[in-house]
Amino acid sequence: MESLSRWFEQFFFAPEDSARGSGGQVCTVIGSGGKTSLIWLLAESQRRRKVLVSPATKMYPPPPELHRCDRCFFGGEYPFPADGGEYPGGGICLAGILNKETGKLEALSPEILSRIVPRYDLALLEGDGARGLPLKGWADHEPLVPPATTVTIGVIPATPLGEKASEDIIFRLPQFVRLSGAREGQTITPLHLAAVITGNAGGRGLFSAARGKKLLFINQVEGPARQEQARETASLLPAEFRSGLAAIIAGSVKQNQAEVLYFHGNSKF
Repeated sequence: MESLSRWFEQFFFAPEDSARGSGGQVCTVIGSGGKTSLIWLLAESQRRRKVLVSPATKMYPPPPELHRCDRCFFGGEYPFPADGGEYPGGGICLAGILNKETGKLEALSPEILSRIVPRYDLALLEGDGARGLPLKGWADHEPLVPPATTVTIGVIPATPLGEKASEDIIFRLPQFVRLSGAREGQTITPLHLAAVITGNAGGRGLFSAARGKKLLFINQVEGPARQEQARETASLLPAEFRSGLAAIIAGSVKQNQAEVLYFHGNSKF
């Protein structure tokens, strides 16, 4: 295992990208089972750079006592100087429109977002919601991946493996059942997760709305048993589907660790 945040830094800021003079990365994180936690882990690891965190749909802002943001803009107005001036130095900026009734931060308009993201070395956008549940099936309008996205990270957790398919752990259960091929009450297996990732059992798979490079992250992989389940899940993905991914990572946001299962055609299974 290696550091998850360090691996992503190398992926986002590869020397060949700098040599080509490419702009900052715009990364939209979708799926379930650790999206928000992954976003804040990556943001914190890149705090020396200019980092934007913003919802493409909705997300809860972190409690102020965690001090995760260096700057916060919670309004509908364009939250930067009209002359386009930059703020000095690095740091994390959290931007969106605060809904005082729900306590959630909602998305900026596409026009504002498109003007903001070029100012950052890394923009981390949350483009999906699962109501805090580990798994989900997608409605036709989900997920939301903005056009500026250069990398789409699809997150799916390993911990539901061995659990029963039910509304206790699955958001939009009917869509999940149709997509995964699992019956309600059936034990969830790596084959079911693979179907959810690819969409090959019908319906919208994890990457159905993806833009840019696609990266699969199997989260909550802690211990040998979960590592083996993650490898099995990845091995069940068709070779043609894997070839369309930039990488498959199995690891844990909580432990900040990662194992690279697949990267640019190189596979461990």
